[in-house]
Amino acid sequence: MVFLQAVANGVLLGGVYAAAGVGLSLIFGVTGIVNAAHGELMMLGAFTTYWLARSHGVDPLLSLPVAFLLLFAFGYGLQRFVLNRSVGAPLLVSLLATFGLSLVLVNAALRLWSADYRVLSVPYLDRSLHLGEVVLPYTRLVAGGLGLLMVAGLSALLARTPLGRAMRATAQDWEMAQLAGIDTRRVFALTVALGVGVTGAAGSLVAYFTNIHPYMGLTYTLFAFAVVVLGGMGYIPGVLYGGLAIGLAQAFTETYLEAGLSLMVAFLLLYVTLSLRPAGITGRGRVE
Repeated sequence: MVFLQAVANGVLLGGVYAAAGVGLSLIFGVTGIVNAAHGELMMLGAFTTYWLARSHGVDPLLSLPVAFLLLFAFGYGLQRFVLNRSVGAPLLVSLLATFGLSLVLVNAALRLWSADYRVLSVPYLDRSLHLGEVVLPYTRLVAGGLGLLMVAGLSALLARTPLGRAMRATAQDWEMAQLAGIDTRRVFALTVALGVGVTGAAGSLVAYFTNIHPYMGLTYTLFAFAVVVLGGMGYIPGVLYGGLAIGLAQAFTETYLEAGLSLMVAFLLLYVTLSLRPAGITGRGRVE
């Protein structure tokens, strides 16, 4: 029974981690930009949910689309006025630009909200679903389920819509796509906006069950990179495999070893996977 509980915990965590990584994978896959500020954008989503709930009484579940729209607008402006110059440049350029952005966001958060830890209480999510002896906390159940839906929705958008086809064409060869009549500047801006928007929504999800503070971003940046690399850089469906792998590794480590070792085990898994399959678990990621 302990084993089944660990599997359930791992799958729910995997859904959240997949949601956390999908924005990073989308932005890298289409624009080639490595976003080192990914976790700080999640932090903004978490603070948006906390602020709306505490100051305006907005239900945390209803604040998720608000966080998405706010971060979507932020991402659109970010690409148009800052990151557009990084497109086509060496990876180090985008890495340095977004690292600088992460420092700005952390210091802005410290100014606005201080370094205090905050906890978002959602009374109707404090209970748990009991399936025999397996216990599923509603916070993890809702966060994991919504995370998986976000990844499925983004995958459907890429596969079945004109915008998704334009993004895939731009990802394959943006200069050829431009010659074919695709407005690649608009595609890049919408890609970053969408990636930042879903990242903000993922931040709202983690706010349900974790402490919220200005320095929380680094941990999620590391986990998101691990998820994306495990699943295959730039391959959107791969984040599901990467998220589940990291979630299960963390759950089994916490159950059978020690909670403090979970980050080490996650990166050991990443090292082994990359040694055997550089293009990720699926073998369909980009190898830079």
